[in-house]
Amino acid sequence: MDAIRFLLLSLAGCLLAGPVWADSAAQIRTYLEGIDAGDAALVAGEALEHPRLIAEVYRSRAHRPIWIGDAPLASQTRQVLDAVIESVDHGFVAERYHRGVIEQQLKSRQRGIALELLVSDAFIGQALHRGQGIVTPPNLDAEWQLPTAEVDAAALLLETAASGASVKQVLAALWPGADEYWRLLERRAEIGAFGETVTAQVAPGAVLKPGQSSERVVALKERLLGPGDYDPVYDEELRREVIAFQRASGLEADAFVGGNTIDALNETRVSWIDSIDANLERWRWLPRTAPTTYLRVNIAAYRLRILKDGKPVLGMNVVVGKPYRRTPVFTETIKYFVLNPTWNVPVSIATQDKLPLLKADAAAEAAKGFEAKLTGTDDFVNVDQIDWQPVTRANFHYLLRQRAGPQNALGQIKFMLPNPYDVYLHDSPSRELFAKQERSFSSGCVRLQKPLELAKWLLANDGQADAFDLEQLLATGATQTIYLKHPVPTYIVYFTVFVDDDDEVVFRRDIYSRDRILVEALRRSLP
Repeated sequence: MDAIRFLLLSLAGCLLAGPVWADSAAQIRTYLEGIDAGDAALVAGEALEHPRLIAEVYRSRAHRPIWIGDAPLASQTRQVLDAVIESVDHGFVAERYHRGVIEQQLKSRQRGIALELLVSDAFIGQALHRGQGIVTPPNLDAEWQLPTAEVDAAALLLETAASGASVKQVLAALWPGADEYWRLLERRAEIGAFGETVTAQVAPGAVLKPGQSSERVVALKERLLGPGDYDPVYDEELRREVIAFQRASGLEADAFVGGNTIDALNETRVSWIDSIDANLERWRWLPRTAPTTYLRVNIAAYRLRILKDGKPVLGMNVVVGKPYRRTPVFTETIKYFVLNPTWNVPVSIATQDKLPLLKADAAAEAAKGFEAKLTGTDDFVNVDQIDWQPVTRANFHYLLRQRAGPQNALGQIKFMLPNPYDVYLHDSPSRELFAKQERSFSSGCVRLQKPLELAKWLLANDGQADAFDLEQLLATGATQTIYLKHPVPTYIVYFTVFVDDDDEVVFRRDIYSRDRILVEALRRSLP
């Protein structure tokens, strides 16, 4: 085959497998030059997912091959295919890494540059996706603002080729090392081994309540009590089973079977695996090294934990943002906390939530400690001294705050981790909310069940355990700021499948509807 024929095949997006030219480096160079000229990045009918990185690798090697002939990793070509097959257990789509074509060419012993380029593309794809995730978080979830792991896949391939290191070990080292990732993976394998089990499905409809009679109650009994001949009455036995199921699923345990409970009841083996895969991907987004000691809030679990050497040392329930005022995912450090804080009301909350209340009954808001001042002036006055009727969102030129006190929305303590989202951790006077199973009631900040315990832990961790009598300082009612000598790393995350305080893998409702979008992106064979 002459050069003209070769270039025509390149333009058509197809390379013949096998040692057509003696000079493989020349073939690789010509192919890459064709891509530079505008050819589609196709090899043997397969689209290269990472042509830019492929070009970077081979140009660094003067276009010399890596996987065929007497190349440095020729004896390890099969290991890339094995890695692709293994990654399916982590939720990867094997065809994204050219499994079928590579497998076919290895079986037929066609060791030409088509195989060379496809194996390199598969290696690079596996390296990137194991090491930093398949989907780029900001492109899919704008509220995920944690720094992601970073992998230089081209450099890794070059280093592996130069050293002759084990491809299997190089790629295996890129999986997240966190124990929780591997616990989720174990649970995925267990669920996958269930086989195609069939459970009774409860049809959507009106909320089912104890004492009611409905054919849907029969399906509910079959789902929770097992196959049998049941009457259609929602009786006491069923009520107990519904409550137990709701508690185990992290739902409000009220025995009312509404949409959220029905969704959880109708979960299948496939949907469980989908949920796990979404959360495995979130773990792959995270940096590979975590601080020795750090605080983590899992939004979907409504739970705060402090971890030291990977083990929880303090935990508590939290209240997080409503679905339309979501708590963002980010990392910062707690630098200080404030006793008996005032609440400087964000403009969005002042205009959307507080302004209608001020118009309706400013005296009631004044009784709660709210005061305001015109922007650019110095003095705050009680809000009942202002005529709010002509004020609108457009001409709201006030700073609104709430004085410290028993009704203050921040409670007795707020913990500051300065961030662009104006989100912090704080106490709350609405203590009854912490007894609920689902706790998405805030405007974005994280409310704490045991703020005093957190403050004491922070001081102890900071070497200041005996420096402050927090109960006495709180009793004075005076506002005081306590700075930490050693700020504590804090991660606000979102995991709908996680390992709980009892060391069990549990599933929780996707309150912000993020899982489905992520799973759809993961299931696409190509971007």
